[in-house]
Amino acid sequence: MHEEKNKIAIICILDNFCNRVRALEIKKFLNKENYRVKLINSYYLNRLSHGVNGSKGLASKMPSLSVPCLISIALKKVNLISRNYLKQYLLIYQMKLRAKTLEKIIKKEKFDAIICESAPDSYVLKKNLRCLKIFDCPTPWVDEFYYSGDLSDNAYRKLRRMELEIYKETEYLSFHWETYKKYVQKFVYNGKNMFTLNWGCHPKPKEKKAEFSCPPKIVFMGNLGGYWINLPLLARLTKFYKNIDVYGAPAPPKKYRLNYKGYAHPDVLSKYQFGLITITKDRLRCWGFSAKHLEYLSYGLPVLVPDWRKDLYLLKGSIPYNEENFLEKIKQYDGKREWQKLSDLAYKQSKRYSWDKVLKPLVKIINRHLRA
Repeated sequence: MHEEKNKIAIICILDNFCNRVRALEIKKFLNKENYRVKLINSYYLNRLSHGVNGSKGLASKMPSLSVPCLISIALKKVNLISRNYLKQYLLIYQMKLRAKTLEKIIKKEKFDAIICESAPDSYVLKKNLRCLKIFDCPTPWVDEFYYSGDLSDNAYRKLRRMELEIYKETEYLSFHWETYKKYVQKFVYNGKNMFTLNWGCHPKPKEKKAEFSCPPKIVFMGNLGGYWINLPLLARLTKFYKNIDVYGAPAPPKKYRLNYKGYAHPDVLSKYQFGLITITKDRLRCWGFSAKHLEYLSYGLPVLVPDWRKDLYLLKGSIPYNEENFLEKIKQYDGKREWQKLSDLAYKQSKRYSWDKVLKPLVKIINRHLRA
């Protein structure tokens, strides 16, 4: 192998949630294939821009935050009409600014391939980077902004055009779950450059697997800040069933009266009998995916998932529910035999989605291009 053909960059935001997990797993997997991999953590991108181009202008003073955070800060005191009008321009400006900095880093280090894991940084894929470009997009990001109420219809159309340009400019396009890919194919873009690259997990050893207990305890773990989490639903379910503990960040508003336990290592999941997912009913999230679903399954936890989600691939070991039948669904598995059977199915399903299996399509693509 020629050394100059094995250098790969992963553009990512190393937060404390799923973005960090996927980037590190991809790096580890590609290292096993003898590729040299560098993570470009764009959380600090605007500070990097100062060092790259020596500028002391606006770029060096902009906060090193993701696009949604930047918008929230910049437009906090602007009235609603002006906010909707300006939001699209700030989004585009921020993305172009980040792309300019990233382009200099990539060309300077002469990477042979880049994998972009961050939608706010994806504009760099429109640049002539002289390397293989892969966009592993977490979600259809323009729709995510739209359903969160952050975009007017005009801004939505403008950003959709830019999103389509980015999709077309990358050699390969994937999403973090295959139903997101199907969503994009159905409603946004159906290009030949799309491939499937699912989320993964590490099935836990026997001593860390969940065990039966009655009455069963339910756990919710993960990001508590996104609109799609549906905290009102989580609050209502907690009223129905008191044994629901919540872990994650940021801390939820006290008005929801959740049994909030702060941050904990994922191994705490082994002390529960069900994992819980709550999501909104907008079109995007109905077609969506929750990374916590696989994490629950990896501990042998049966998963309670809203029945309006279209993801049929994780139903083994999962229990579709709605508010009307939530308590009834739990009661169906309050016996050890019934619960254990479902737990075994959950754990078996997690093995199907181990990281070493789900990342194989990525390494096949890279091997084909860089080791030809």
